[in-house]
Amino acid sequence: MQTLEAHVSIKVPEEYVLVKKAELQELKDQTEQGVTWGLADMKRELHIPKSLPWIREAVLKPNRQEIDRKNGGWCVFGEGTGHRYSVQPSGARKWFEENWKRIDWDEPLEGYE
Repeated sequence: MQTLEAHVSIKVPEEYVLVKKAELQELKDQTEQGVTWGLADMKRELHIPKSLPWIREAVLKPNRQEIDRKNGGWCVFGEGTGHRYSVQPSGARKWFEENWKRIDWDEPLEGYE
């Protein structure tokens, strides 16, 4: 087997910086400290391609035990008509990343698409 050794130079434009993934994530997490999202914010920031009622019915409610702030999770559930959900961004990002495959994205909810 032959081995080829090469030295390559790559010019990086001045407006770009090379950063380790872990450091980039740490910086993102810092910008979200002290921030609370509503459901519309979460939908937009996580690029969830479903309606807000679908997110509530197909994702949040079935996983309430796991994600409820009362149980150490990242979501405060709005109770009753007109009460809002509150979401901790870093917790939601991590949970969706780890559980994306568990979500039935094709689940039809009558009137919620």
